[in-house]
Amino acid sequence: MSSTRGGDQLPLPLPFTRRQQAEQIARRTGSGASHVLEVLLRWALRLVLPLVCAAAALRAFPYQATVQGVPFEVRGTLLSRPGLSADTTLGSWEFPEVSGVPFGVHISPVDVDVLQLTRLAGGDLPGFVERMQADFAAQVPRIAAWLIAELMLGLLAGLLIAAAINMSVRYLRGRPRRPDELRHRALQAAGAAAVTVAVAGYGVLSYNPNWVRDSQLTGTLAAAQLFPSELTAYYSQSNKALDVLGSVVGIQAALQAQIDDAQTPATALQIMTISDMHLSATYPLVARYAENYDVDLIINAGDESAFGTRQELTPAYLEGITALTSVAPMLWVAGNHDSPATVEVMRTIPGVTVLGDKVATEGGYDVTAGIVDAYGLTVAGLSDPRVYGGPGRYGADAPDVVEGLQREAVREALGVPADEEIPADEEIAVAEEDVPTDGAAAAEAGSPVGDGAAVPDGALAAAGDAPADLEAIDVFAVHEPVAAEELREVLPGRIRQTVSGHVHRQNDSSEIQGEDGGIDLVEGTTGAGGLDNIARGEGRPPIQFSIVSVAADCQFTRVIRFSIESDQPVLVAPPAADSPQEFGDDVTASTVYFRPQDIDPDRLCGTELGISDQRPWPLSE
Repeated sequence: MSSTRGGDQLPLPLPFTRRQQAEQIARRTGSGASHVLEVLLRWALRLVLPLVCAAAALRAFPYQATVQGVPFEVRGTLLSRPGLSADTTLGSWEFPEVSGVPFGVHISPVDVDVLQLTRLAGGDLPGFVERMQADFAAQVPRIAAWLIAELMLGLLAGLLIAAAINMSVRYLRGRPRRPDELRHRALQAAGAAAVTVAVAGYGVLSYNPNWVRDSQLTGTLAAAQLFPSELTAYYSQSNKALDVLGSVVGIQAALQAQIDDAQTPATALQIMTISDMHLSATYPLVARYAENYDVDLIINAGDESAFGTRQELTPAYLEGITALTSVAPMLWVAGNHDSPATVEVMRTIPGVTVLGDKVATEGGYDVTAGIVDAYGLTVAGLSDPRVYGGPGRYGADAPDVVEGLQREAVREALGVPADEEIPADEEIAVAEEDVPTDGAAAAEAGSPVGDGAAVPDGALAAAGDAPADLEAIDVFAVHEPVAAEELREVLPGRIRQTVSGHVHRQNDSSEIQGEDGGIDLVEGTTGAGGLDNIARGEGRPPIQFSIVSVAADCQFTRVIRFSIESDQPVLVAPPAADSPQEFGDDVTASTVYFRPQDIDPDRLCGTELGISDQRPWPLSE
């Protein structure tokens, strides 16, 4: 063997030192990362540019339509505003749940001459709406073709721009032109076309045939619909604005009536749900909504006061509640800001029924559930076991403490041991004491709607037989959404609808009705937060509440949810509180239609059935 002694050392293929190894690994990693980044940027360019160009084309070139002599623009959107909407300068009517694809179609009138519109309607708005619908439907194929063509041309332009940029970059970097460049670009175009077809297919598969079940009105259009009696005064400074509003609202109302006819049976009664008034001066506002919507029953999920003292509920504040209960009786449960003293005061208000009870104990508070039969519906309620400033966990706000206390209170009030539930086929036994067994006897006895309160005229009629065994609870009111969750755990399949509050914001429309048909309404703060938000240092939320429609067969058919961005202090009534617009005119009214629930087909609901006395809820052992 030859020796390297005295000769040249042969170079080894690997570095000798760890430093050299690290440098080589770093170079390879950097090169790989650079290549990956380059590929990602290139594909991002190929994806983003077509989408941007398609969105720009849809926005820049709307379809111009004339429907019954009224000029309209039909504009498509991509990514920014999905769904269908009819837009006016007075607000929008929006249907967001049309398809899973983030594509939207938005219709708006162009330079409408209101006097001409009024003449075209000829005093027959429903007939005019039908003619407009027929005329517009005839143009739908052309509109669809226009929007699809715009979308495809935009995508193609984006792909061409991306290819041009890619080729320019290759040229600037000195790379040679690929011999199969055309084939390469053709494959890219085919891939883009395949993706487009796949997205379109997903749009077809995810199409929601019941898209009219979830809609919302915004702006003045919503405010005007809610308060038609105030339109003249509201727009007295501009006769033309009043004419515009009257025409647009009339058309919208006719369209809404057609949707109602197609989606729901006739309404037998209306239930308003409110929560978290927090001593605010918004009861006049709520009363006007209740009056204008012919509300028959009010369910209040609590937090009437701020600190739970009697002195907070001033005579003027109680007069506001009485003004509301003169429109419709109220079922009320105590919130975590309501003490037993608050409960006692609420019991004295005419037209108010406090569901259940809330009493002080040595270490905290005990709550019990109560039930009434209201207009054919079985309504139960359970107060929050906490009190603001209460001892230990009864005054806590920490979620991990509150959740355990809420669940424990629900089970104790319903007599259900921990980790057990009442099966759907087991009957719930309810105490029959003091329950009228004959409707006429109840009417003769003058059974109060409120605890010891006088009955508002026409509020109480024959209550009918009060069943000892209840197959289901139609509405269960609590203050905390966590308590509502626990109710569904304890009574699976037994509660048709829960009403709660506390969180100062309404739950989303998609969360209202579950797959099993159960309905959960979480109300916002009808008092816009009051002192509670001030104490937390938070901005004032909107005033929020809902109105639920009930059919004669006791099905819940729809809910209209109101949200008003108020520019007035809610602790003091506006100077002209008799006008609802003084509270703010930035209104959103969202309508959600419910799917029918599985209930007894022989049930009947209506105001002629009256409201029974309250009875407690002990469960059978």
